[in-house]
Amino acid sequence: MLFNIILLLHIAAAIVGFGGMFAHGAYTAKAFRLPAGEAKTVLNATQGATKLAEYAIYAVMPLGIVLIAVSDGDFSMGAPWVSASFVVWFVMLGLHHALVRPSVKIFAARAEALPADHTLSLDGEVEAASRKMMIGEAVGQLMIVVALILMVWKPGN
Repeated sequence: MLFNIILLLHIAAAIVGFGGMFAHGAYTAKAFRLPAGEAKTVLNATQGATKLAEYAIYAVMPLGIVLIAVSDGDFSMGAPWVSASFVVWFVMLGLHHALVRPSVKIFAARAEALPADHTLSLDGEVEAASRKMMIGEAVGQLMIVVALILMVWKPGN
């Protein structure tokens, strides 16, 4: 019973966290193409949901560790898929903190500073930040697919 509760929490955290990150990327891409006044509104509206998604992602690994601990030996911390999952999780967070978050801050700052009718994508600073953000988002989403593969097939278990 405890295993199933932890599994439910682990899956729910993954859905909220990674789903939120997919949505975050879509909304930020939309803001990129909007005039600064509208972009500011979109970026402000998504900040709360993005924070919730980040906290959910932070919870995924600890819940996974607890899940392994209560699995009655069905899973092991030494299993290759578990180690690979840790690496994938750290890569996702690293990309998010190194590329995505700083880029979104630049988007928000430039949306605040630019005239309301100036399209955000025409700003050089925003364009440079968008390239970094796209790399972070694309590789992060690829890592989500890798994590799903690891969770479903559990190679080496």
